[in-house]
Amino acid sequence: MTEEKEDRRVRRTKKMIEEALLRLMKREHLQKITVSELAREADITRSTFYQYYSDPLQVLQRLQQSVIGRIQEIIDTTAGGDSYGFFLTLLEYMASDDSKAELLMLDNGSGTGLDFIGNSIHNNYMLRWGQDFSEDKTRQYEYYRYYIVFGCIAVVRSWLEGGKKEPPEQMARILSSLLPREKMYLKPDR
Repeated sequence: MTEEKEDRRVRRTKKMIEEALLRLMKREHLQKITVSELAREADITRSTFYQYYSDPLQVLQRLQQSVIGRIQEIIDTTAGGDSYGFFLTLLEYMASDDSKAELLMLDNGSGTGLDFIGNSIHNNYMLRWGQDFSEDKTRQYEYYRYYIVFGCIAVVRSWLEGGKKEPPEQMARILSSLLPREKMYLKPDR
């Protein structure tokens, strides 16, 4: 019983810190946010902050990893599925909470969350329609994959930055139409 309460308190404290960081980031850049300022905003002490995180960047990275983890689940459940279904699920998830989209567009020092997702899809999955390329054009195919994956990421970024004016269904149709075929198979590249 005591252990359960402690876990709940820890989760609540971390959530307070994360929410405080998001509020502060609406007013100033991450690199200008100090631990003292973040602790004050979360209504905790600096020592409490240091129990869970080393700096504000680590808080941001944890928040991004949470969103990226859910997107990885969407990718995994779409393995072998159609592109419209993949894009619709992804865009509905992003549209469900503005902070998710904001987190994905923030640079955590090693790129944005959207960059991470694009690289993950490119590096870990084989888009089967690449079979159209002959063996001697492997490098060309790799560039082609970058072009398709990051082209789609750029469209998603533009949609997010533009305030998500189009509904996810319309954007999923647009993104699917940009692909060489209606089907996009995400298959681990082994």
